[in-house]
Amino acid sequence: MPGTPSPLKLGFHSNPYSQVKGPHQEQATELLKGAEDSQHGPPPLHTGTDYINPGEEDQMEVHGYRCQPVFTALTWLFIVLTGGVLRLVFHWWPHWMLYATHRKCSLKLAEKVLVVELYQSNHRSFYVKPVETVSCGSNARKGEEHPVTWDDHMLTDMKGSTDAKLSVHLSGGVFKEFPSLRVFRCKKLSYVWDEDRGEFLKLCGLDRDVSTAALHRQQGLSAHQQAMRRVVYGRNEIVVPIYGIITLLFLEVLNPFYVFQLFSFCLWFADDYIYYALAILAMSMFGIVMAILQTRKNQQNLRSTVHSSDVVTVIRGDTGKLDPIPTEHLVPGDVMVVPSHGCVMHCDAALLTGNCIINESMLTGESVPVTKTPLPNSDIPFDAKEHARHILFCGTHVIQTRYFGNEHVLAVVIRTGFSTAKGSLVRSIMYPPPVDFKFEHDSYKFVELLACIASIGFIYTVITKLMRGISTSQIVLESLDLITIVVPPALPAAMTVGRFYAQNRLEAKNVYCISPRTINVSGSVDCVCFDKTGTLTEDGLDMWGIVPVADRKFQVPLKCVDKMDYNEEFLVGMVTCHSLTIIDGKLSGDPLDLKMFESTGWLLEEPEVNDTSKFDMIFPTVVRPPNSTSVLQGVDGIEPPLEIGIVRQFPFSSNLQRMSVITRTLGATQFQVYCKGSPEMILSLSQPDTVPTDLTSVLEEYTQEGYRVLALAYKGLPRVSYVKVQRLLREDVESSLIFLGLIIMENRLKPESTGIIGMLRNASIRTIMVTGDNMLTALSVARDCGIIALGQRVVVAHGLLGHSGEPAQLLYTNACNSMPPSLAVHCTGRDLANSSSAISFDTLESGTVSPTTDDSVATTDSGYCFVMTGKTWMIAKTHFPDTVPRLATRGAVFARMSPDHKQQLVQELQALGYYVAMCGDGANDCGALKAAHAGISLSDSESSVASPFTSKEANISCVPRVIREGRAALVTSFGIFKYMAAYSLTQFVTVMILYSIDSNLTDIEFLYIDLFVITVFAFFFGRTEAYDGPLVKKPPIMSLISLSPILSLLMQLAVVILVQWVSFYWVQQMPWFEPYNSTAEDAEDSSNACFENYALFTVSSMQYIILALVFSKGAPYRKSIFSNYGFLASLVCLTGFTLYLTLDPAEWLRDRFELMVPPTLDFRLIMVMLAFVNTVLAVFIEYFIIDYLMFRKLLYHFHNIDKSHRKFLALEQSLQHNQNWPPITEEVVTDVPSKQPRSPAVASVSTLQKDVPHREMSLTPSVLVPPKRRHYSDCSGDHLATVSRNVTLPLCQTADVNSTSVPNMDRSVPDVQ
Repeated sequence: MPGTPSPLKLGFHSNPYSQVKGPHQEQATELLKGAEDSQHGPPPLHTGTDYINPGEEDQMEVHGYRCQPVFTALTWLFIVLTGGVLRLVFHWWPHWMLYATHRKCSLKLAEKVLVVELYQSNHRSFYVKPVETVSCGSNARKGEEHPVTWDDHMLTDMKGSTDAKLSVHLSGGVFKEFPSLRVFRCKKLSYVWDEDRGEFLKLCGLDRDVSTAALHRQQGLSAHQQAMRRVVYGRNEIVVPIYGIITLLFLEVLNPFYVFQLFSFCLWFADDYIYYALAILAMSMFGIVMAILQTRKNQQNLRSTVHSSDVVTVIRGDTGKLDPIPTEHLVPGDVMVVPSHGCVMHCDAALLTGNCIINESMLTGESVPVTKTPLPNSDIPFDAKEHARHILFCGTHVIQTRYFGNEHVLAVVIRTGFSTAKGSLVRSIMYPPPVDFKFEHDSYKFVELLACIASIGFIYTVITKLMRGISTSQIVLESLDLITIVVPPALPAAMTVGRFYAQNRLEAKNVYCISPRTINVSGSVDCVCFDKTGTLTEDGLDMWGIVPVADRKFQVPLKCVDKMDYNEEFLVGMVTCHSLTIIDGKLSGDPLDLKMFESTGWLLEEPEVNDTSKFDMIFPTVVRPPNSTSVLQGVDGIEPPLEIGIVRQFPFSSNLQRMSVITRTLGATQFQVYCKGSPEMILSLSQPDTVPTDLTSVLEEYTQEGYRVLALAYKGLPRVSYVKVQRLLREDVESSLIFLGLIIMENRLKPESTGIIGMLRNASIRTIMVTGDNMLTALSVARDCGIIALGQRVVVAHGLLGHSGEPAQLLYTNACNSMPPSLAVHCTGRDLANSSSAISFDTLESGTVSPTTDDSVATTDSGYCFVMTGKTWMIAKTHFPDTVPRLATRGAVFARMSPDHKQQLVQELQALGYYVAMCGDGANDCGALKAAHAGISLSDSESSVASPFTSKEANISCVPRVIREGRAALVTSFGIFKYMAAYSLTQFVTVMILYSIDSNLTDIEFLYIDLFVITVFAFFFGRTEAYDGPLVKKPPIMSLISLSPILSLLMQLAVVILVQWVSFYWVQQMPWFEPYNSTAEDAEDSSNACFENYALFTVSSMQYIILALVFSKGAPYRKSIFSNYGFLASLVCLTGFTLYLTLDPAEWLRDRFELMVPPTLDFRLIMVMLAFVNTVLAVFIEYFIIDYLMFRKLLYHFHNIDKSHRKFLALEQSLQHNQNWPPITEEVVTDVPSKQPRSPAVASVSTLQKDVPHREMSLTPSVLVPPKRRHYSDCSGDHLATVSRNVTLPLCQTADVNSTSVPNMDRSVPDVQ
């Protein structure tokens, strides 16, 4: 059966994407300890082993080798003696040839290197790479496809030059020059030998070990410098190699699967099985051709998608002139001019001057344009993640640029080629991570077991036939034939069928899969992690209203912002503090900023140059109210219209949690600063005498109900000129602010979220929220959608860093809705964050908590769950690694999680034995999507290549679809594997019995069984669709090497042997029976026709049909076989034809099949009755003994969770029985380290809190409070309107669930079939 081409088969090695190991002793000193502590980071470093990228995600071992001529000659001699078989083995395992022809040496002397990559301690990949010596006179990239460059003549001239040196950046922004370099390349990245450090280092551009000031000092490169640098760095292009047809043909034919097919073909041809051999040859050729076409098509598609070329203008460092060059010539250090009309970036570059409006949807999946601002010119280390707002990434689209007058917008190239952000994405496609799935490992072991059985049969056949005097040639053919019977050549192709059909069904439901092997893995998923914004909730936010502040008191919330007075500072802050811009006449920017600005009704303009003199600046962004005119009348006594220019912008940073702008109102005498961000951050930057005393309770009230809350503040800048405004440091601008109030945004749940979460929980699939959002907002959404069940107890984990020599602490508090006891809270500036209901903001996100702990005050409900922030997660991983598994086992909400935190959580869950799915929609989820067993992206950007699954429907209804199809594919793969193994063993039994009388099945009988019975069933087996009923709690069995499948096969095989032996024995007892005499055959009549052949062929033919019937399972993972019309028709037709062959075949069929049909009908009916008895026994074994007794009743009865690889089961059991953990903190007192930057507000906010009587929460049932009634200003005038907002909040006390009322919530399950 031909192999099913992979939809993303690229013809590259499917090498592990992973982690490798670290380097030399001086580097490894600190890394050794950290690597040993982390079980999910790179593998631990070992003394005496060399590494590249030590301590990083792509850490790998590297070993040096030198060629040994004697060993090389001997190796090639053995290759010749073995007829090339040894060379074929070396083709499959290239590092073996390295071992045979080379000897290990130091890296300094190495001619070749062996790079060993270890992924999650399970998968090991080997790369053999030559070490090249590159000089200006050498063709550094001779192995790559390069068209003639514009300055090849320059390189030619340099070859004869003795003073030409190669330029490489090692650190500090300074390029060192070398006459030559030793380089090897692995996975599209280059590694250069550093003689001083004695190790190979990854060739990096200006993205590492450099300060931002050093980047600003880059003046550009001369043509000579650029050419020299390009010899080392190569051309700036991302080229996916396209192999020729002949190369692909050889690569495909030399696949072990097809080599075994070729061996089988030669054997069958020699044994006169002409028809069967030709049929298999035709199928194999068809499979090879389809695989080659698919591979080449995928390579061409990927190449056309990622490859692009353009012309870019650079500044020549020696002359200062502008020079247009092809983008392929760019190297790190080039200073390029970003065109004002926009362009597509072909490298990663740091912006030095001007602003750029960028569309980064290729990377992030978010089509919202972002503003890139110049890199700060200071002696701070440059970090690509930290300074992402200043980097123009490769593949992103520059929509427009802005700068003074006709000045150029400049950017310095920091990375090129495969080192860029886009290059990393392409490399992740070319070198995907391995799927660690037990089923596939077990299938290899099972094939090895079948090979052992074939070896036993081989030896038995050789011995018995030698004893009977059979010719040597006949013994060899028949013995080798047993191997092709027991290990069927069509097995690998048959295994892909279930995945292929599942993939097609998913695509029909708008879920696309680029890694079909992952479909089986998704069938084992028992834990799903969800991002919040854009995944569980709507992508955008809606404006709810504002809560202004006056005289340190919150005013009545205002819904209609457009009714505010134009002179209100709050309104001015809302219309100016944003990153919006006009693109093609349309207002674009962050959705939150867009909603906020649109709620004001104001207009935004970007005037032409001749209109900018009013603001004493160049190219401002201007906002004005709708009824204002943009034309200055210039008449005495008439005031100018209200127009506000945005003079300078400090973009939003997730680390700073804020953004700010400097504005100037037309006609005003001073500039104004407006700052918007998280409440905790704005509080830390505000003057204490402007902060309301009840800020904590008001903020908590909104966040607890799921609202997104931002704070706004401002200050004036008196006596500051425009020039000075442009030079002010951000830290000086964003200080001593006046607190204006809160902006309240709504983030609604998607209508599908609640139903899908309920469906997963009903199937005992654990659901977790992993988000970068605020703790309380996440907690509220988790309650609303059902991730945290109504009435479930919530325990908040707090991680506290130790100060002044004190150890770090990990504390636990109950989440409740009233203020905590005797709370002394000090709002700690940027460390302050919204808390759970139990404590202040501060205790949750910065966690400055000092407890009075009483072990007697422990959780009394073993069904609690944990919520925590990313900071707590990292403190726990660093200081309390033994506690991390317990936090991961019971964690329900993980807030303020960075992309790295998300990936770490997924890996921790995997280490506990969970099969984890991750569902997210943004680039910040890429790491977790890639690490998960089944990553499901709701974004169709290029960042979705990190995810095996991509849903075109931006909601989580795709999750149960993937799990359903995964379960169906997994059960199908199990069924097909068991069927193919049972078919092989059944045919093995038949042939072994016939060998005992020196007979065999005929050519046509083999052809009928293998081609018409087995292949047809294998083809239709996987067409049974996934079960459309509820997801059941038990996932399918994941291991072939487990009791149920092994016992199933053994018992079915026992029945097969019994029935075949009975038929063989019974036919010999008949009065008309004539024994088969192989020695009496004439040379012209070598037929295997005999009564024994008839009995075994007819019975075994029925057995293949019976096995297909019993192994094709239906509910609860697949629909009934009656819904699979192709399989049903095949079952009926093949059963009918086999019965016809058994009872009364036509004469021409008897001749073709060489059947010696018994003369009496009674015996033929006995064969049919034997088949019926076989059917009854097979159904009884499979459905009662295996499915009912073993899988449902006895499997978990004898399951020892302490020895299980699913470690979370033992942890969960331990947590249920341990009533004294976690110890609940009774009293919370903050202790802020003095070294943290704080505003004056920090010291005074301790007076804001009131002591509230403490009530320890002990929640067992659901407890609800009456709806809250919020007063706010309506849109009609000054009257007050009362609006109710129903909320569901557990109280901090025990209550009777029967006395409560449950709110009406839409928990209906959408149609996700």
